[in-house]
Amino acid sequence: MTEPVSSLGIPRGRRFCAAALAVLVAVAGLVAPAAASGQLEQPSRTWVEPVYDPAGDEPRFPDLPDGVEALRLDNGLRVLLLPNPAQPMVGIYTQVAVGSAYEDFRTSGMSHMLEHLLFNGTEKYDQDALYDLADSLGAYNNANTAGFETNFMTVLPDGSLAAGLDLQSQMLFHSTIPAGKFEKERGVVLGELAMSADRGDGFVEDTLRDVLYAGTGRALPVLGTRATIAALDRDEVVGFYRNHYVPNNMVTTLAGNFDRDEAIALLETYFGSIPPGTVKRPEPVAPPFIDRTRTVTRRGGSQRVLALAWEAPGYGSPDFFPFLALVRLLEAPGDGILTAAIDAAPEDRRPELEIGWDRSEGSGRLVFTMTLPDDLEPAACHSLVSAALDRAQEWGVADDAVNAVIRAEQTATLVNREQLRHLGVMYADAISRGGVDFFLNYLDDLAEVRADDVARVMGAYLVDSPHLVLHVLPREGAPAGVSSGGMPGGMPGGMPGSAPKGMPGGARPDASPAPAAGVVIPGSGAETSEPTVERSMLANGTVLLTLRNPGSPLFAVHLAARSRAVVDEGRPGAVNLVHRLLTSGVGGCDQKCLGRKLRNLGVRLKTVDDPRIPMDDYTTTGRFSYIRLETAAAQGPEALLLLLGMIQHGSFTAEDFRREQRAELSLLRRRAGESRYAARGLLNAALYGDHGLALPPEGTVASVEALTYDELRTVYRRVFAPSNLVLTVVSPLSHDGIARIVEQNLPRRNGPEPALPSLEPTEAPARITAKLGGRSGAVRAASILDVAAEDIPALDLLTAVISDRLGRDLRETRGLAYSVGAALAAHGEGSVFNAWISPRRENLAAAEEALTAALRDFDPATVTAAELDRIRSSRTGRLMMRRLSSIGQAYHLTMAELDGDFASYGATFDRYEAVTLADVRRVGARYLTGMPLVVVVVD
Repeated sequence: MTEPVSSLGIPRGRRFCAAALAVLVAVAGLVAPAAASGQLEQPSRTWVEPVYDPAGDEPRFPDLPDGVEALRLDNGLRVLLLPNPAQPMVGIYTQVAVGSAYEDFRTSGMSHMLEHLLFNGTEKYDQDALYDLADSLGAYNNANTAGFETNFMTVLPDGSLAAGLDLQSQMLFHSTIPAGKFEKERGVVLGELAMSADRGDGFVEDTLRDVLYAGTGRALPVLGTRATIAALDRDEVVGFYRNHYVPNNMVTTLAGNFDRDEAIALLETYFGSIPPGTVKRPEPVAPPFIDRTRTVTRRGGSQRVLALAWEAPGYGSPDFFPFLALVRLLEAPGDGILTAAIDAAPEDRRPELEIGWDRSEGSGRLVFTMTLPDDLEPAACHSLVSAALDRAQEWGVADDAVNAVIRAEQTATLVNREQLRHLGVMYADAISRGGVDFFLNYLDDLAEVRADDVARVMGAYLVDSPHLVLHVLPREGAPAGVSSGGMPGGMPGGMPGSAPKGMPGGARPDASPAPAAGVVIPGSGAETSEPTVERSMLANGTVLLTLRNPGSPLFAVHLAARSRAVVDEGRPGAVNLVHRLLTSGVGGCDQKCLGRKLRNLGVRLKTVDDPRIPMDDYTTTGRFSYIRLETAAAQGPEALLLLLGMIQHGSFTAEDFRREQRAELSLLRRRAGESRYAARGLLNAALYGDHGLALPPEGTVASVEALTYDELRTVYRRVFAPSNLVLTVVSPLSHDGIARIVEQNLPRRNGPEPALPSLEPTEAPARITAKLGGRSGAVRAASILDVAAEDIPALDLLTAVISDRLGRDLRETRGLAYSVGAALAAHGEGSVFNAWISPRRENLAAAEEALTAALRDFDPATVTAAELDRIRSSRTGRLMMRRLSSIGQAYHLTMAELDGDFASYGATFDRYEAVTLADVRRVGARYLTGMPLVVVVVD
């Protein structure tokens, strides 16, 4: 029997705020009951133990972790309880069984529009009061829409469960959908559509949906279209709300720290008192079966794309987990069934591959989307895929390969469930569509997969099976390099659809730390069961930070290399390209070999920001570069050894260099048409001047094209010199044990890179403009400030006040843009105030005027004590949530070190609590009143 997993976080409360893995997964104990082989004919006869029949289809009997319950309230609401007393927070997640699959073309986008509207006011709270309540609770309150469900998530500190249930139930059951807010929200959604269109990733996705799901709601975009959103009628949306938002059409999950009996009573009060309803709607039409191979040709976008789609299992299928393992084998880096075949092709005939598995209850689609090089014909690419599948079927599937991808998937699952926010996003569809038992038994069912199962589903679904072929030809005159994108839903457990409404924040890139050694965070003991935070400078020059969580099942590493811009030396993109090359091989182990090693260890590795996620760029900075590694605790030491080998014995070849250079150039060209990237580049150039931070860390097309293989080898040695590294590990292992591993396997080499020079404060205002011609624009306003260290907490909170006011006015009241806000990036060498808005083109002038006027006219004296307390609670709650995961703790520890104040990791919450209203008003008058702004406007 596998024991339930759990983890200890940093001691609860606001001094240290982190907890670890929730007891979220049921684990199996296999009992072998026997089939009867005798009977009792007379009372005097002896009982005969039934004999087990191995040919029978015997069920498994998985256990549930302590406290896990699945139940239903009298009004039909399904409830899942996942308690974990080690967490300092509680998550409330409700999936409503309605999404784009239930719409027709006239109502396309209604589910998503309604999701937006539910944040605009309820019977008990108007919109301001609703936002005030969430902020004062320190809650993360968000939602997103998918094909079959709309997902609401509220994560807040424990002890506030009643208020959180009140907040969410008001939105779900008591929304007023204010008439005065309807047009504003329509404008916000249209702005979201414009931002999505400018990312240039829609044509293939839209065409695939159209041909794969023709005649069904699945063919419609989750966001709707400009025409359908413009035509939506409020009364019809209200009727849609009353029809679908009834408790018997929902499932609610509670996860984290809560008392079971109290939680049930509160659920009855806030959710159970709502009467059930009869949901009137046609059931989603089944997608047309792919019963023959056919080709569809379309023209659009700027590149040639070939997409191949097969029937695939969906939720409820006994083939789900073998097929999941097959998907991972197909896409495994280096030696995957398809990736190996592509790598074996001549360099100029290798397509770029994305794999997506879109699934619903009872059906699914597997899609390979390949961007073709100029001289690769689609027939040749199709033959390459077919031959790879045939060869894999003929050679068979190895047990060790299947076991490796299963271990990697297990690690990914544990990591996602450890962070309560990720639990709400990543597993909404698994709970809603797969069902509660599917979710609880996920890891047990995955562990049952064998190589024969994988070979069977490969033969049944893919090899010589009918499939749809979509060939996309580039539109004449389209700008080169703008990719059309691929199929959504490629990550099992993921949630395609609209993005959650919240904006990420809290990222604090580094500054050069002051040297110190042998530091232990006060109040934590190395020999106790409580988490222990320690710091030391190793003999090789590496700064080692550890947070020891004795009960954690995970091993998380955040490796930061200082001064990226200095190492780049006027060659922006060099360090970024080095990071892309890290998985190409190590020592005598090539890319395929390294990929196998990583999978065998169940490693989840990240070396660069994910270009598929628009918001995953807050660590793209000239101040540092990073590697993140996560795996199970038992594999931690071996995974750390492998990581150390990767940063000192990387064996990437000139061919590997050219491959990654081409991929990076493709990405940079694709981003050239996005207003937010153009605005960021122009702003950095104007703001930083001759400073290294003015150069884009990911590089430009020209700078990346100019890089050579020899230059990259030199940069590789410099950036990963031990004395240039900050290594942070969060795990059950001791600081001394990890230090021995690092010192024995990472010898001294070179000296530390020079620190970035201090930033000079902005002295004069400036305005820079550019024109791209997309559907959305971008306005950025920033200033470099010379802020005293003791003033940073107060200025940070004041900036959050400004961001909140901007959001409420420019987005929620005027509807000028989907994305708007402000942030303070405070570091040892300088602080940067930054505000932004990304409107539709027709709102650009009004948005610029509104943003700059709001900043110019802001009066710190108008901040109230109640407003400050609300924002303080909001900031504290968000930071608490980000420190729930092991890798989140490792990241924030690293940032404290790079900012030159390691002790601030444990004091963050105390520093916020110490800020007074007088402090906020004082720093506002000192730093923000009359500050010169550099404004960038991209049309």
